Amino acid sequence: MSIDIAPRMITGEPQWSSDVPGIRDVIESLLDPYVLGDPVVDPEGSVIDIVLLFANEAACRSFGAPREAAVGGSLGDLLAPEIAGTLLLGLDDVVTTGAPLRIDEHAYTCADGAVLRYDLRATKVGDRLAVTWSDVTDRYEQRHRLELMIANSADVVLFVRDGIVGWVSPGVLELLGWTAEELHGRAGASIVHPADRDRLRAAQSSNEAGHVTLVRLRYQNKSGGFTWCEARARRIEDNDQATSVGTVVSLREITEEVALERERDASDAQYRLVAENASDVVYTTDRSFRINWISPSVTEVMGWRPEEVIGRPTSFLVSSGDRDAVSVIEAQEFSGVTPLTPRNLCFRTRSGAERWMTIRARAGIGGADWIEQGRPDVGIIVTLTDCEAEMVERRAVDTVSAGSRLIAVADDEDRLLTAMCNTAVQVGGYRFAWYRSKGRSDGDLGARVHVASSAAFSDFLQDLTEGGHQTDVDDPADRAERTGAIATESDLDVGHTDSPRRIREMAFGFRSSTSLPVWVDGAVDGVLTVYAAEPRAFDDRAVSVLGNLARTLGVGIERLRNRSDLHQAFVSSIDLVASVVESRDPYTAGHQSLVAELARALGTDLGLDDHRLDGLALAARIHDVGKISIPIDILCRPGKLAPEEMAVVRRHATIGWEIAGHFTWPWPVADIIHQHHEQFDGSGYPQGLHGDEILLEARIVAVADAYQAIASRRPYREALGEERAYEIIVAGSGTQFDPDVVDAFIRVIADGFTFSTTGAGED
Repeated sequence: MSIDIAPRMITGEPQWSSDVPGIRDVIESLLDPYVLGDPVVDPEGSVIDIVLLFANEAACRSFGAPREAAVGGSLGDLLAPEIAGTLLLGLDDVVTTGAPLRIDEHAYTCADGAVLRYDLRATKVGDRLAVTWSDVTDRYEQRHRLELMIANSADVVLFVRDGIVGWVSPGVLELLGWTAEELHGRAGASIVHPADRDRLRAAQSSNEAGHVTLVRLRYQNKSGGFTWCEARARRIEDNDQATSVGTVVSLREITEEVALERERDASDAQYRLVAENASDVVYTTDRSFRINWISPSVTEVMGWRPEEVIGRPTSFLVSSGDRDAVSVIEAQEFSGVTPLTPRNLCFRTRSGAERWMTIRARAGIGGADWIEQGRPDVGIIVTLTDCEAEMVERRAVDTVSAGSRLIAVADDEDRLLTAMCNTAVQVGGYRFAWYRSKGRSDGDLGARVHVASSAAFSDFLQDLTEGGHQTDVDDPADRAERTGAIATESDLDVGHTDSPRRIREMAFGFRSSTSLPVWVDGAVDGVLTVYAAEPRAFDDRAVSVLGNLARTLGVGIERLRNRSDLHQAFVSSIDLVASVVESRDPYTAGHQSLVAELARALGTDLGLDDHRLDGLALAARIHDVGKISIPIDILCRPGKLAPEEMAVVRRHATIGWEIAGHFTWPWPVADIIHQHHEQFDGSGYPQGLHGDEILLEARIVAVADAYQAIASRRPYREALGEERAYEIIVAGSGTQFDPDVVDAFIRVIADGFTFSTTGAGED
């Protein structure tokens, strides 16, 4: 039934509909003031007042006037000016459109200075206006007290609607560093750690109205860090409309709780780490990077007892030359920018000798999240793996690469020999090198003459040169000269320790040596002797590499003496470097030479001249030379590599570029090596080049490399075969590979190209 409460006028007095008995009594009983009247308008049609026709008891009390004084009176005169003025300004729209007027919490200052707040309402009733007002001062103060209570709560409260922060308590400044104004209007998910947003979305989707949902999330600090919080979310609905009003979220910091849990997990993980790395050295540090625990394996690997190391800074274990590098590692682990890739550094053993170790480090409990918490017990976890053999070989290869470059540009024999000795020290990291020629003093074929040495420790040769040379017990240089075979001493601290030569070597810090005979014109011309500061610096592989350098040096001397062609020396160096890489991994054996075969065939089809074809084939022959820097346990490991290990593998393109850069080439060999893993669409590495930014020769090697590698066996899978490799190359045209090179590949294969041998490769 529709109820008509509009008054009807008879002789100026409102009469109430007889079909609704008692309606006047209802209005009279209202607690809020209610008046009904005729609007008064000015010549422009704007409402400037209301003449009252009716006022309930509450209105009369508000006016402070009896009903007979109120009825017929002006609302503008009866109401306080501030309230009446606000009402009258909004009545034009009520009259013209019929839309009700609603003003919430209008502030009114009393004569005594007290501030009252009113909700104001006006409605059109026929041609008249009904007005009501309500004192909401208590309600406002209650809400204000609630806001103060929230603001001073230990928790931070947010109101989120449609994913947007609509309100946040001021406590967020202390918790996260943001002001409430800075967060207002932002997406709530934008201040949550990216790795936690899926968990946030899952919690939101399961959040039912009236229920509290708990979820742990990392919230972003204004400074850039993150704070662990427990978020308690409660969704609020409008019961009348059955729609969501928003979600109230309270945040409680739980950083310490998370830390305790991680400490428990890390304690278990620490022992698992030791068990899994029994042959490695594992240690942990506090926030000041002092060692607070080290695995017992340190005694077997490095000679130290754990109690001798615990409490010392990490620099205690590191050789002086690598301490700055360790400081960078420690800082990087707490920067939160990029993860640390394994690095090879030199560490001190208890005997005083230095030993190459691969260092892997990660942030300890809490990691970078704990930096601002001032926790001194939280540092890094470090694993040290013996890589002495790999580094011994790498030093030899670096020396060969740099030495071959010297030979290529040399125009004077004495300068070449001096530069070669300095290169062994400066590039190879050896302690001292010298070359002693056979019979080059005034034609005296029996004389032994010191021709050249490195600048460092050159005074070692005093009394060992012509006129002062002391015949000593089993001099390795004498033996190499006499027999034409390499003579190596792995540990100078063992055997003949009382001989004058040995005493002098030990005094200069020499701990191992190799003497390499240099053959010129079919005879031993002299001996290149290299000393290292650590024992066992010349294992069989390193000696083999350096022996090839000695042979190449002989070719260079011969060229300088008779100006013969040095091309064969270059080829010999290339074959040497290629064979060193392939000998470390059975899966790469033959791979580079086969890639060179296919690359030359592709280059021929694409119209490269003979000169460019030679450079292309040479680059392909050593395109994986950078893999000399990859630890064998990563290079040959079956199964998927971890991201940081894959990053180490990917560095081989850059390392190869550095090694090849030691040579002087008539072709861009170093750049070809650097770019052979770039992809035509720009998605390759290490530089992200695309299209014609990549050398044509590198684009050719990329196709040949991929085809041979896919067809061949890898550590983590069997060979896929040439047919499948062909399909993958063709499918990659325009994305991974240059379309023109792929077209040449299709033609070359169609013409019957086959590899000269079957090789197993890994790119």
